[in-house]
Parts: sequence; C-alpha cells; structure tokens
Amino acid sequence: MWPSMSWPGWLCVLSAALSAGSVLAETTVYGKVGGEVDLRPDARSVTNTIKSVLWKAGPDIAMEWEGMEIVSYRHFKGRCYLNTSTGVMTITQLTPNDSGVYTPEINDVLSTPINLIIISAVPVPTVLTSCDEETTRCTLTCDGQTTEAEEVTYRWKSDDTIVMDAIKKEYVIVKENSSGIKKFSCDLENVVSSESSQPISNPFNTAPEEQLKVSTGLTVFISLLAAVLLLGIFHRLKAGMWFYEKASMPWEADFWRKQERPARDAAVSNGTTAHGEKEQSDEETAMT
Repeated sequence: MWPSMSWPGWLCVLSAALSAGSVLAETTVYGKVGGEVDLRPDARSVTNTIKSVLWKAGPDIAMEWEGMEIVSYRHFKGRCYLNTSTGVMTITQLTPNDSGVYTPEINDVLSTPINLIIISAVPVPTVLTSCDEETTRCTLTCDGQTTEAEEVTYRWKSDDTIVMDAIKKEYVIVKENSSGIKKFSCDLENVVSSESSQPISNPFNTAPEEQLKVSTGLTVFISLLAAVLLLGIFHRLKAGMWFYEKASMPWEADFWRKQERPARDAAVSNGTTAHGEKEQSDEETAMT
C-alpha cells in the first residue's frame, strides 16, 4: 500500500522527478570531420562559481580540472581545451571516432549528457544533364559523394531564383516551361556544411550558342585573312616587290629592305635595249 502523503508532498516529488528527467535528457550536437566543436554544459547546472569540471566520454574521463591543472586523457591530449569559467570543452581536429555521449559534471553535479555526432562535410556538387532524343524534357542531377555526410538536403536554382518545389537530387525540366531560363545550379547541404555547384547553361538553349560559336570563328578567320593581305600590301610598298619575289625570309633584314632592279633589267622593261638592237639590225641590212 502506498504511504499516505498530502497533495503538496506528491507535487514536490513529481516536480523533483520531472526536474531530474529534464536535466538528464540527452541533447545532440553535430561536428564536422577536421573541424572543432564546443560542448556546453546545461546552463541550469552552472549556478555558482565553478570550482571543478569533469567531462566523460562514455564511461571514461576525457578532461578534468579541480582548481589547479587541466588534465586531458588518451586521444584528447593536445586537441582539447577547457574553459574553467564556463565549463565548455572544445574538441579540435575532429574524427568520426570522437562520436559518442559526453557527460559534464560541474562542481560535482551531473549535467545533461551530450550526444556528439561527427559527420563529413558535403562535397561541391556537379550538375549532370540527361535529355530525351527531341530535347524537350531533361533530368538534372545534383551529383556528389554524400556517403559519410549523413542526411543531406538539395536545393535547385533557375538563374538566381530558388525553385521552391525542387528539393530532391533530381530535377526534371520541360522545354515549354524553361526556355526563358539561362542557367541552372544546385546546392547541397547538411547540418555542418553547405556547397553550391557551378551553373550550367539551359540545355534547351544550345542552338543559339552553337550559332554564336560559328559566327565567332568566321569573324576570327576573316580578321586573320585581312591582316595577312594588309601585311602583304605593306611589304610591297616598302620593299618594292611582292614578298614571294624576295629571296630572303621575313625574319631577315633584307626581306623588308627595298631592292633596286639591275640597270639592264630596267632597260629591258622600258624597251630601250630592244629598240637599240632593232636599229643595229637595220644598219647591217642597209650595208649589205
């Protein structure tokens, strides 16, 4: 039989039980591989000046301080720090092996256990594209290795606008609804990190880009051809003859130097020699 107790007595017992349950209720904290994390004791357990702090990792002591020297144990040595004013323990260079339940005792009073979970940061995603034969419907995939990153969330963007109903790894787009969009990108996120992909061009708008590439190539070709022609004309004006008539090469000084033709060649070109030879032939005929 239950002992008789007044209502105020029962209320005190119930209040104490609820208080104890709330203090010992486990909280969860996430940390990133290679990063650091602060483990904070419940503020309700730090009511007076702190005179001693003890942190346990599972059943084993990780760090302790009793007013003098701070002592770390096992693999926590050299990478854990303790704030003796607040009781906060900081763990650096986190690894998956640091995951577990940590329990603080402040001034010999047990505080709320903390479940520490160490996960990897998400990678920088890449957007992959797969379209049907007519390129009227495409599936975009936000690709990235997330095996050790726990639960991840996806977010898609069209240009710079977030697509509110696209929260999965794959995002299906249709040409009639997406032709006005220039680029697509995706974000990958978990509780410790977030990364964004490089934007990709709208797969429905590839034809104008290809036409632009052809136009650009043609423009470059015409520009180079015009430059060669102008260079040839410049050489003709400077050297007095076409470049293919020169015996020297373009990197030799004589190639650009004006070269006078021999006198006989000039006379031949003017018809002088031919005229003289004709007169001599007429004289010989008359003498005969």
